[in-house]
Amino acid sequence: MFRLLLIPISLLILNACTAVTSEVRATIEYAFKDAEDAELSQDKIDSFPYTSLYAQWSEKPRSLIVLGYVNKPDDWHFITADKETLVLRNGRIIRTQSLNNNLLSVSNLSDDPLECILTSPTECETRWQRQHDIELNDKVISRKVISDFSVQEKQTLDLPIGPVAATKVVEQGRFELSGDRFVNEFWLEDDGHVVKSKQTLFPAGDELTLTQVTWIGRDYSESRRAKKEQQGQEAE
Repeated sequence: MFRLLLIPISLLILNACTAVTSEVRATIEYAFKDAEDAELSQDKIDSFPYTSLYAQWSEKPRSLIVLGYVNKPDDWHFITADKETLVLRNGRIIRTQSLNNNLLSVSNLSDDPLECILTSPTECETRWQRQHDIELNDKVISRKVISDFSVQEKQTLDLPIGPVAATKVVEQGRFELSGDRFVNEFWLEDDGHVVKSKQTLFPAGDELTLTQVTWIGRDYSESRRAKKEQQGQEAE
């Protein structure tokens, strides 16, 4: 479903616009060469100038997707070579475009506990109800979704950028009409930024794992140093 990003797109990051250069495209091509799963080397990650994620549907090969632009209120559009789009708000997928099946919209996003469960826990509801409008098998349907959230332990994740401390948040939900249940998992830094997630978008649908590779504007210098030290120790 997701393929290698090989074509130039305009990237709007924090209101600064720049083009994907041939050098960057060559970097991504190299990452995919002779490999089923995308993987950037540490040196390439250190120099990669764009926000990017690894995306993987269930057991399918992993792909690299790149931020296309950000629009209000805070929707991050990640785009593939085939113009497939994932729109994220606070780490949650709220809309997709050009996939086999698509999530068209999610209601009541202002009450999504992911926005406050770590930063304002005493003021944050842990149950969330909303409607998913879904394009499924060429038909548009609407499904009520109810889910409950719990905060789990803090972990150190071994992300592509290096080790990052994050708190695990578990969302247990169900699609009301069909009764299909799902478990979403999110790993959040202390300020609520989501660095990794496992999400189910459709009733009985495949799970999509998103893993942060690079995020422009956030300081991961300590993570980089820790990973290089670890690699140095392993080389000895």
